[in-house]
Amino acid sequence: MIKRILTILIGFLLAVTVLFLAAILLIPEETEHFWKQTGLPEAYLMQIETWLGRVTPATKETRLYGTLEARTIHAMSEIPGRAVDVLVEEGAWVEAGQPLIHLDPAEVQAQIAAAQESLMAARAARDAVAAPPGPEVRRMAETAVDKAQIELENARRTLEHARAVRNNPVALDAQIDQTAALIPVAQAQVEAAQAAVKQVDVLLQNAITDGSREGKYKARILQAQKAAAEASLDATNARLRGLYQTLAALKRMREQPLALEAQVHQAEGAVALAEAALRLAQAERAAQIAPPQPERIAVAEAGVQQAQAALDLARWYEKRLTIVAPHAGRIQAKHIETGETITPGKPLLTLADTRRMELWVYVPAKDLHRLRLGDQLPVEVLAMPDESFVGQVFYIAPQAQFRPNNVLNPDDRGDMVFLVKLHLENGDGRLKPGMPADVILPDQ
Repeated sequence: MIKRILTILIGFLLAVTVLFLAAILLIPEETEHFWKQTGLPEAYLMQIETWLGRVTPATKETRLYGTLEARTIHAMSEIPGRAVDVLVEEGAWVEAGQPLIHLDPAEVQAQIAAAQESLMAARAARDAVAAPPGPEVRRMAETAVDKAQIELENARRTLEHARAVRNNPVALDAQIDQTAALIPVAQAQVEAAQAAVKQVDVLLQNAITDGSREGKYKARILQAQKAAAEASLDATNARLRGLYQTLAALKRMREQPLALEAQVHQAEGAVALAEAALRLAQAERAAQIAPPQPERIAVAEAGVQQAQAALDLARWYEKRLTIVAPHAGRIQAKHIETGETITPGKPLLTLADTRRMELWVYVPAKDLHRLRLGDQLPVEVLAMPDESFVGQVFYIAPQAQFRPNNVLNPDDRGDMVFLVKLHLENGDGRLKPGMPADVILPDQ
């Protein structure tokens, strides 16, 4: 009786097993659902399915732990200054080249104005050196020679009078009368020269007040004429002074006959000085009317280049009065307020480009051979467990290092690892900096 019961039980179990195996093969989804409802371990079901050839053993996968980061860029100033307007706030999205901060332009504008004036003056000096001597320069040089010639004639006349008086004291009174008669004529010449200077000066002031290009041209000509008129006035004044000196000397000689010989020596010395002055004026005239010299032109051209460089530098500063975004991104931090002083090289705004996130992971040395630049690997973001992402390897460290202590998996700390960086596209902006993420590295 017992033997029959056992036989029936064994047959029943075998029938149930066959039916179960057939169900797994024919209706696997319903069978799996029924298995889960019974509460039995799923591992047993997986072993049975593997034994039947329906499921291959799962490959072991390696998980690399990291944190999402955004590329950060600092907006800085290349020049010192004061912020007069900060155009953005934290959280704003900016495009590359978008103005962010305006600096106070007053000092730079003053530098540009001064540099422009210096450049104009340097060019005028260069043109004056390079240009051949004009008629005004020649006239001034000739006037200076004429003045020196008149001084020499006066000195020689004084010497002749001194010698004549010394040799013929009786004629002294006649010479005194003759010299006294010449003084009014010389005074009239001085007054005429003074009137000529005043007339030219009035014309010159009118030309300067005009301010037009023609007025400036007339002003340059009138300045030369004024200089010539002043030189003529100096010459007539010198002749008049010479006559007064001669008359005074003749009177002293008449009063002091013993001083006649000393007067002759003094007149001889005056002649020598006048001759030297004439030679100097003639040498200066020769230098002023000489053709342009290459050396002087080169020095003047160097002055123009230096002034141009100063102007270019001032304009370079002007272009950097507006600080622009070096890259597209979102303002993550703001370190400047309106009115504050700016130091070159100091971060003013921090931008984060979240359109493409970076994920840094540390790969054990034994697994590095499984990675190549450009590989695309699945990524799981802990904050989004139901979504899948793909990261592309763009950097593999050339040298191993000890795994940092801040990795998420403490079991891996202290291993020799290689830093690997991946890019994750984030066009919709759902991924945020600081989110933990895992890179899945399947076994090959």
